[in-house]
Amino acid sequence: MTADIQLIFASAHKQLRPRTPLPEIEIEFFPFAGLNHTVRLHDNRLIVRLSDIFTDAPLDVYSSLALILLAKLYQKTIDHSHHRAYRTFILSEEIQERARIARTKRGRRMRAGEARGRHVDLETLFDRLNRDYFDALLVKPRLSWSPKKSRHVLGRYDATHNIIFISRFFDVPTIPWYVTAYILFHEMLHLKHHSCVRDSRMIVHTREFKAEEKRFRQYEEAKRWLKSI
Repeated sequence: MTADIQLIFASAHKQLRPRTPLPEIEIEFFPFAGLNHTVRLHDNRLIVRLSDIFTDAPLDVYSSLALILLAKLYQKTIDHSHHRAYRTFILSEEIQERARIARTKRGRRMRAGEARGRHVDLETLFDRLNRDYFDALLVKPRLSWSPKKSRHVLGRYDATHNIIFISRFFDVPTIPWYVTAYILFHEMLHLKHHSCVRDSRMIVHTREFKAEEKRFRQYEEAKRWLKSI
């Protein structure tokens, strides 16, 4: 199987760089914590690491993946159909389940802290939002302030471990309560609205998700405030 994949990468290399001598190609399956793949060129050796979730992928999917990886390495443009073929394969239920198991077993888990911050208790805020917007029907996951005061990742729902993290940046009395509430409300919507596959793409924020998000009473005010940080 590895020999077949080497030939596929050799063919992709010739297609993208026809005037360049073919480097030595090394293929390795690696236990990444998900559907990750890497390729690098070093001393005329093309070193390819593929997720071991991919060991039984069809050869045509490997062909698309080879073109995708090498096009990125060499900054080339390829036909969009290759991205579509790759996404269609990885978004299948079987591959997504394998990826979920890999993330659970191998992934670096963010250490969950306490829900009660110095100024805001996420448990209390969750209960209020659950009652006001979800008829108290959401099953409460574990809630935690993040270890750092991130301004880039404001909140995150870890579906693998069923934890909602909110950036500790919001655990201060100077930030309006409705801004913190909106961040938590957004992550709570992920509990209700699951991701779906549409046109070979994973849609995290579905139309239903976005429509319900605008039901938050201070939606516009919260969005304006967040744009200012």
